[in-house]
Amino acid sequence: MGITEVNKEPLISSEVFDYLRNLAIEPYTKLNDIAREQLGDGVRLVSLLADESFVTQKPGLRVTVLSGKARLEPAGLDLELESTRNHTVLTQEGENRLRANESAVILLADSDFLDTLSSWSELAVYAQQFGGDELLKRLVAVKHTLAFKRLPLEHVIQALQQMVPRKVKAGEVIVTQGERGDAFYLIWSGRVEVWRTGIYDDAPQLVDTMGPGEAFGDEALVIRGNRGATVKMSEDGELLVLGEQAFLDLMSRPLVVEIPPASVQRMLEGNWKAVDVRYAEEFEDGHIPGAIHLPLHEIRHRASEVLNTNGKYITVCLSGKRSAVAAFLLKQRGFEVVAMKDGMSSWEGETAS
Repeated sequence: MGITEVNKEPLISSEVFDYLRNLAIEPYTKLNDIAREQLGDGVRLVSLLADESFVTQKPGLRVTVLSGKARLEPAGLDLELESTRNHTVLTQEGENRLRANESAVILLADSDFLDTLSSWSELAVYAQQFGGDELLKRLVAVKHTLAFKRLPLEHVIQALQQMVPRKVKAGEVIVTQGERGDAFYLIWSGRVEVWRTGIYDDAPQLVDTMGPGEAFGDEALVIRGNRGATVKMSEDGELLVLGEQAFLDLMSRPLVVEIPPASVQRMLEGNWKAVDVRYAEEFEDGHIPGAIHLPLHEIRHRASEVLNTNGKYITVCLSGKRSAVAAFLLKQRGFEVVAMKDGMSSWEGETAS
C-alpha cells in the first residue's frame, strides 16, 4: 500500500510546533513566532499505518520520525525518533520510499526552505535590535514579496533601512506607462490599480490590483527601461519608496562576498578558517575538518567569544543562505569574513564527523 505527496497534511498548528520544541528537535526549537507562522509553506506531516509507504521524487527533504518506526529506501536506513532527531537524514536524487515498519508519524521538511526560514528569523532579530519595531514590521511585510525574494537576504535589511515613506491619496498616479523608471515601491497600506494600454487597445485596461506587502517598479529599474504600466491609488495609503540608484546598488553590489567551494579549499590552506553556522546535529553529521562551530542563532551573543577580530573567516552552512546572513552579521561586528557559496551540499573536500 502506498500514498503520494498529494496526501500530505500541512504542519501549521501551534500545538504541533510546541510538541517539536518539547522534543528538542532542531531547528524548530530555535525558530521565533514569525518563522513558526510560515512552517506550513515547507514542512509537512505524513501519517502511515504499518506497511504503508510514502513515495517522493524530491531530493533534500529532511526526514524526522516523530513516532513509530520507518525505513527509507533505497538508502536502507531504519529510522525512529532518536536517530532522526540527532542526525540529519535527507532524501536523495530519484525515488525515495518511506515504509512504516509500524504505525508512524513522519515530519518532512524542505531543507532549503528551513535554511531560508532560519536566515529570515535571524534577520528579524537583527532588524528589531538595530532598527526597532518599525524595521521589523517592514521585514515581515516583505517576506513574500517577489522583488525581495530576488535579493540576497543580507541586502533586504539594507533596502528596508533606505526606503522612504510617502503618504498617497486615492486617485493619485504613482507611475505612468512609458515613462522611465526611477524608483521602486512597496505598498505599506492602501491599494493600487494597474492599468496597461496594449498595442491593440484604444484605452488603458485594468489588468491588476495590489495591496499591502506587494511591490512594483522593479522591472523597469532592472532593465534600465520604461514603465510597462500605469499604477494609481484606488484608496488612501502609504508607500515605501527606494530610489533608483539605491536599488541598483543593492542589486549589483554584493554586501557579502561568496566564494565557490573549490576556492575555499585553497583558502583554508592559508590563514582562513571555516565557521560552520549550522545546527549541532548537522555539524556532527559532517563538517569541514577544523571548522569552528558557531550556529547562526548564537552569532549575536558569542561571536566575540569564539572568533578573533584579527582572524579571517569563511562561513559555511548547508545551501549558502545561512552562511550569507552569518557573514553579514559578522561584518557588522568588524570581522573579516566571506561566505562559501552553495554550502556543504556542494562541498567535495574532506569531511569530519
